[in-house]
Amino acid sequence: MKSKKIIALTCAGAMAFSATPVLASETNEDIAGSIVVWEHDYGFEEALKAVIEGFSAKYPNVEVEYEIKGSDYQQVLATALQSGEGPDLFWTNGSATDIMPGYVANNMIADLTDVVDFSVMTEDAMKLATVDDKQWSVPWLTMDTRACFYNKDLFEENGWEVPSTFSEFEALLANIKENTDIIPISQSYSDWNLLFIWEPVMSAFDAEYTRGLDDYTSKVDGEGAKGSLEKLVEWADAGYFGDNWLGVTSSDDQLLSFTTGNAAMMIGGTWNITSIDQNNPDLNYGAFAIPAEDGTAGLVGTAANGFSVNANTANMDAATAFADYCASKEGQTLWVQTIGGVSASTEIESAHPVAQEISLSGGGNIYRSWQNVVTTYTTSGDEVNTVWSEDILKVFSGELAVDDMMSDIAKMME
Repeated sequence: MKSKKIIALTCAGAMAFSATPVLASETNEDIAGSIVVWEHDYGFEEALKAVIEGFSAKYPNVEVEYEIKGSDYQQVLATALQSGEGPDLFWTNGSATDIMPGYVANNMIADLTDVVDFSVMTEDAMKLATVDDKQWSVPWLTMDTRACFYNKDLFEENGWEVPSTFSEFEALLANIKENTDIIPISQSYSDWNLLFIWEPVMSAFDAEYTRGLDDYTSKVDGEGAKGSLEKLVEWADAGYFGDNWLGVTSSDDQLLSFTTGNAAMMIGGTWNITSIDQNNPDLNYGAFAIPAEDGTAGLVGTAANGFSVNANTANMDAATAFADYCASKEGQTLWVQTIGGVSASTEIESAHPVAQEISLSGGGNIYRSWQNVVTTYTTSGDEVNTVWSEDILKVFSGELAVDDMMSDIAKMME
């Protein structure tokens, strides 16, 4: 477990703030003080540092510190906000879950509608920032999608080809398992990492079903969801995730298996690009979207969400100035290109060659996340996230049948 880090990137002048936020673009040197930003995952650290550095150049009298809280982020954040001692800005998952809307309902975050310039944002990105037709967070124009990362050197040495159909992909897994000591897919036994492999497999297993998730004509317990999850369980039982993968419960260990060459592939979020590079700068790897049987492919995901402003910040001017800088094209470009992400904007080019590969492999097809549909159309609030995250672990450990998991979820849906 990595320890908490705090860093101050600039020297602060005298603190100055007002009760009413001002547009950050109106002034630079007149805004002063100190703010703290909370992020939820170390994978975003380098991008956050780049944005803070860019902001600091424009606002030299604002001192910025950041903290990364890790796996217990949501609980720690909720406790801090309820005690009135929370950070000035903090990451939320936007409207993708009911957490940010809950903060809105309890007057815990600031309304940014007329404070931040969102003109560079896409319509899709703004959906995550919006509750009751007002904006409460700053999205990031990286597309949070999933892809199959693969070790190019291992593929070349063994004569493996990037598959062009779903059956070819499945045959590749069997070939690697049967003829080498290499793990076909590095996978960890954790709810979110299982989701991040399931959704792209779902889109390839049944593209028509996945397209129907966009307007909820496909229900979350439909045959495409059931069949693709059963396929993943079949792969796990066949040893395609490694013989002892149920003991791999850490994202770091999953990543390590791929970056050290023990596994040929890893299916996961594109935000892993930076971490892959940090783990093994010499790794020769690429990525592709898993193809459907007809050869088409698509990418599951949406734009990412960023920071909200604490309604009780002691330095509202500096906090909203930072939010406004994050929303600017400069701030967005720094984030997208530093994190090596897939750009969600035609105005910002992906800087990393692997991110460019992923963009091209998707063929322009964007699929909605199954989990996002579950969260949007549930009747049980955040309880549904607890149910699916617990159930999916039981499915892979053999404690629960896929049909039973789907029945549990269906009972909580509109």
